[in-house]
Amino acid sequence: MRKFIALAFLSIYLFSATELHQFLKLPVLVEHFSEHKQKDQSITLWKFLCMHYANGNVKDADYDKDSKLPFKTHDNCNSTNHVTILPEQRFCFNAILIPSEIPILNNHYPQFSNTTFLKSIWQPPKFS
Repeated sequence: MRKFIALAFLSIYLFSATELHQFLKLPVLVEHFSEHKQKDQSITLWKFLCMHYANGNVKDADYDKDSKLPFKTHDNCNSTNHVTILPEQRFCFNAILIPSEIPILNNHYPQFSNTTFLKSIWQPPKFS
């Protein structure tokens, strides 16, 4: 009984919080492929998938049916929205020559490496 309840909760979560519910639209995909197959006997499944998924959202005569295919729309994006804004990265692959006369700077600061100072963080608080 526990396994059944666990699988039920897992299924409810996956279908509500992810795009897994898109697989329920597979019969629509099969039906739409059969419609295309009736119009053109030479179309293969690969050509059909490339026509509908690799070329973006082409607004043709059957656009309404195309938008009902699985993974064509994102219906359930409200559960976890993550927006990442990255600055534009420009890479320059020019060689940078560093003359040997420039002294190498030592970034070692001995005042920050005092071990008693660092150990005091992990000591219990002392009341005076």
